[in-house]
Amino acid sequence: MISGPRYGSPHGKLDRMPLVVGANVTITINNVRRSVLPAAGCRCRCAKMMTEVLPHRPSQLLDTLGELDFQMAVTVPDGWLGQLLVQIENHVDMQLIRATHEEEALAIACGARIGGARTVLLVQNVGIITMGAGMVSLAMRYQIPLLILASFRGAPDDPVFYHIPKGRVTLPVLRAMGLHHAVVRPDAPIASQVKAAATYAEEASQPVVLLMGREDVQW
Repeated sequence: MISGPRYGSPHGKLDRMPLVVGANVTITINNVRRSVLPAAGCRCRCAKMMTEVLPHRPSQLLDTLGELDFQMAVTVPDGWLGQLLVQIENHVDMQLIRATHEEEALAIACGARIGGARTVLLVQNVGIITMGAGMVSLAMRYQIPLLILASFRGAPDDPVFYHIPKGRVTLPVLRAMGLHHAVVRPDAPIASQVKAAATYAEEASQPVVLLMGREDVQW
């Protein structure tokens, strides 16, 4: 995603950003993501642009959690999750608990769910690997329906050298653990995918991991 303020005025103008005619570019203007297609034969400053307002997926994610009556969110913060966690913390119907490490977060989330509060766990993908023993011997062993939203760091769209090893092993480890999981499809609505994962967790009485991209969780 190319954010307007990085390439021009605070209002997201494109006067300093080189655009290729026919290339589809996504910008953010006043917190609204827009798909932009520069017109042929025009310079960037005066280009006629076709804009399509795209849904803000983190907002839809938060709305969906509220709609599904999630009352508690437990997290070990990640860079992508930062502002989403602030929004959850300010949510009138949801309590946010910040844990110091992933196994602690898992234990808190499981306890809250056993106590009757519908709970979501928000961590980075590598956090699921580090909580492996607790996941197998607690959440899976005692069949606790838990929705886990994990930022998928080191995936092909996150080529940061220190995240890449995490992304490479995430799916094989989840499969080896027998942990139900899915990777969010960027071309499908986020709300329906979160609802499906939450429903599966309840029906299977098992934790379910939904691996999410930057556009899904970064506010």
